[in-house]
This record gives sequence, structure tokens and C-alpha cells, in this order.
Amino acid sequence: MRRGVVLLAALMAVGSGLTALAAGSGNAANDRLLALPPDQQAAMLAKGIKGCAGESPFLMGIATTAKWKGLAYWSVHCKDGRNFAVQIAPDPKAPWIAADCSALQGSGKECFKKF
Repeated sequence: MRRGVVLLAALMAVGSGLTALAAGSGNAANDRLLALPPDQQAAMLAKGIKGCAGESPFLMGIATTAKWKGLAYWSVHCKDGRNFAVQIAPDPKAPWIAADCSALQGSGKECFKKF
């Protein structure tokens, strides 16, 4: 739960400081994910989400602001109907953080939408 709150705070803070970038973003995990076909992207994004069989991956953007630089944000749809935002830090040792997209409601941010 705490990680989801951190992710939501980061999403709120970076706002329009996100830009979708191609490989070479400075975030090696994100770049590797971009190189995979969509079904494998979805599987990787859903890996840490209990009970989620991922499908429909979507790159929302990569933070470019100084404080959040290199944080990649993806959305993934689970076959059971749930949707999650996933934050991928440029630090390869940092865990991927997922938050249920329903938690974004009313924040002005949405899953499956470019920032």
C-alpha cells in the first residue's frame, strides 16, 4: 500500500514533466521492456501484481524533471479487469511499484493516457 501511495505522489508531482521516450532513455529496465513484444511487456509489468495476468501494456511516459528524471510509467490491463500503473525507476536495484488505477480517480491523472 505504501508503495502505491509513493507512486501516486510521484505521478501527481511530475505531471506534465513526462514525455514518452524511445530506447536510450537512461532507464535500462524501461529500454529492455520497450524491446519486447507487447505480450511479453504485459507479462513483465504484471509480474509483481498478485493475481494479474497482464495484457495491453501502455507506456504513459518517462519523467524528465530533475527530481523524477528517468522514472518510467506504464499501464497494464489484467485479464480479470483490473488496471494498474507501474513505475519503473532508472536504478536497476529499485523495485517496480504498481498502483491500482482506480486510486488515480479524481487526481487528474489516468492510466492508459500519455502525460
